[in-house]
Amino acid sequence: MERSIDFLRDEVRCGFYIPTAIKQAWAETLKVLDEIDRICTQHNIKYFADWGTFLGAVRHGGFVPWDDDLDICMLREDYNRFREVCDEELPDEFVIHDYERKEDHWLFLARVVNNEKMCFEDEYLKTHNNFPWLAGVDIFLKDYLYEDDEKEIKRDKDIMYIVSFVMYIDEGDYDENVIKYRLDEINKKHNTNIKRADSDRELCIDLYKLAERLMIEVKSDETSRIGQIFPMVLKSGPSVAEKKELYDDVIRLPFEDTTISVPASYNKMLTNRYGNYCEIRKVWTGHDYPFFEGQREEMEELTGDDFSRFKFDKAMLDRPVPNTSDSLKVTSEECVRELYRLNSLAESNLQDDSIEALIQCINDEQQLAVDFGTLIENVKGEDNTFTKKVVTELQKFCDALWAEYQTIEKGEELKDINLSKEALDNVNDSVNINILGCKEILFLPIGPKEWESLYPYYVKESEAKNMDVYVVPLPLLKKDYYGNVDMTEDEIQEAVHMNEYPAGIDYKNWYEYDISIHCPDRVYLQNPYDEANPCLTVPANYFASNIRHFTDCITYIPAYETSEFGEEDVVDQYNLNHYATAPGIVYADEVIVQSENIKTQYVNALSRFAGEDTRDYWRNKIKMKDESLNAKASDRDKKKILYCIGANELYEKKDVLLDSIKDRIELLKKSEGELDVTFTIFPEDKSQWKHVNEALSDELFNIMDNTTKLPEFDYLENGLSRVEEVAGKYDAYYGSPSPYVTAFTTQKKPVMLCDYSVEID
Repeated sequence: MERSIDFLRDEVRCGFYIPTAIKQAWAETLKVLDEIDRICTQHNIKYFADWGTFLGAVRHGGFVPWDDDLDICMLREDYNRFREVCDEELPDEFVIHDYERKEDHWLFLARVVNNEKMCFEDEYLKTHNNFPWLAGVDIFLKDYLYEDDEKEIKRDKDIMYIVSFVMYIDEGDYDENVIKYRLDEINKKHNTNIKRADSDRELCIDLYKLAERLMIEVKSDETSRIGQIFPMVLKSGPSVAEKKELYDDVIRLPFEDTTISVPASYNKMLTNRYGNYCEIRKVWTGHDYPFFEGQREEMEELTGDDFSRFKFDKAMLDRPVPNTSDSLKVTSEECVRELYRLNSLAESNLQDDSIEALIQCINDEQQLAVDFGTLIENVKGEDNTFTKKVVTELQKFCDALWAEYQTIEKGEELKDINLSKEALDNVNDSVNINILGCKEILFLPIGPKEWESLYPYYVKESEAKNMDVYVVPLPLLKKDYYGNVDMTEDEIQEAVHMNEYPAGIDYKNWYEYDISIHCPDRVYLQNPYDEANPCLTVPANYFASNIRHFTDCITYIPAYETSEFGEEDVVDQYNLNHYATAPGIVYADEVIVQSENIKTQYVNALSRFAGEDTRDYWRNKIKMKDESLNAKASDRDKKKILYCIGANELYEKKDVLLDSIKDRIELLKKSEGELDVTFTIFPEDKSQWKHVNEALSDELFNIMDNTTKLPEFDYLENGLSRVEEVAGKYDAYYGSPSPYVTAFTTQKKPVMLCDYSVEID
């Protein structure tokens, strides 16, 4: 499945900034999941999201924002079936890492990886979003555990002894007598005949096979418990066991732009594992973030190349004088001067009684006035208020010239040209006020969602006097590894998302706006990258490095606000280095951020990037947002509640669910017009609900359908793809765990999780 351009764009989730570089990793990891999912579906093999991926599917509808790996699990028998077919079914370049196939992979899990090695071939990069690094999906194994804790603990100790023996051998600094003694001990205890192999690796593999044999000695019909023996049960004991029945029923939940299998009892399982798992705890205790950073460093060390997309040069801080030679303002001054020259020449010809020369001057003035008016209309637009004022005076000037010409044509005496002189003075005044004395402001949003951060500044500039404000939405373009855009004209136009911008604003086409002619006084931009984004860009003439040659001031406004973070937040700091140490910030004349703390983080990152001697430069450039520009929430007579019911309730509260929901609906009806309630479901695909419990889900949907016919109730569809936006439109959340919970929590709005086993009065 090919990921869209919009999937790859920067965004903020739960206050955490996710740059394109991380989205590339997500996209490539999802490609691996796509293939695993295809094989499992084709061969009726069960798999489940696990660990952070499981949590992300339920709580975020995708990756946990500050995570970048993808974990699934399989019951041992399903994994064995998967292994039987995967070599044949997986794409040719894919590989599977396990302890038999991969050096130093002493883990009882498999990893499906998208390639054997990092790849920089043009065709590969073109089909992998310019991502040369290895990406994979970990498959954890679930085995059956003894019902008797003592038996399980004994088995786990035996497995742990074998694992520690392998670690001893693998370290290399061993005593051969110890090897012989421990091998004899293991063979005697487990009635095996493992021999001292020619290589350490062969011996380790044989020992791991024995450990794996111990892991599978409990059969499905002998127990009600399962667990991930390595490393969880080995580490924490059988207390981490889960009921086997929890893995009986499967439901598919949204996961980014696809879906993923999870146990239908997802809420119960996550609660058992994490407690209040809906509470955001941005803690990083997993692998190095991001997973590809080690590969990048390894490649740089091997090749001596620097894979940074943007390198700082102190010359970048030298502000060029804007080139206004082709600007409308300069051209307007020249046109007015020429009109005065021609008008003065016409007056001299009249005094000299040079009628033919006089007529020629009138014709030249009229043609120049027409051309000048056409130029203004082409540059600023016919409907532009300032255009209309200047063109009106130019038209009056042409009318005056025509009247003088008609007098001559009729053979009457033309005593003076005061009519055209006065009209020309009015043209001059209008040009001075509406072109030369008018400041032009340019806004360059890169998407409808991103436009929200610029909108308060648009309102401010639009309300000021003598401001000619332009909004030019830019397309976000896909590029190859070398920066070349490979998109059709239709695809580029679609990438603008023009129909999704709010109405009531006069938007201009990016390909018609010529910045070298407009030379705006100030440009507001929000794309930080220029050419520095790893796979996305905007049209090159809108790079900050180009814009600075045609304006006096570039103001950079981040497209998104994050939660506050500090030096200790390592994942935030890593991502900050992508979007803060970028051309848009370096070339801007001022940068507006949300708080003093975020300013400090920008200054620190830029000082590390450009040199400590530039710290004062960044301190002066970066400013805090004017709080008066913060959007104020509209006061509503009624509070809007989003009521979400999750499919987990079909499994966990099936005996009381329908009656409980009816009771809650009756209670909401008694709000006496104080509440507007919108129903929604998680997941939105009703077929997944019917897969869990068709009869119960049909009854539930019937209740909701009848309720939403009432004026105080509504139904929300397709909200999961825009949870942050949805949360912004409601006052509170009620119902089951879902990705909406984190969005409401991040926006500091009330969240009430419903327990349908509790009766209400």
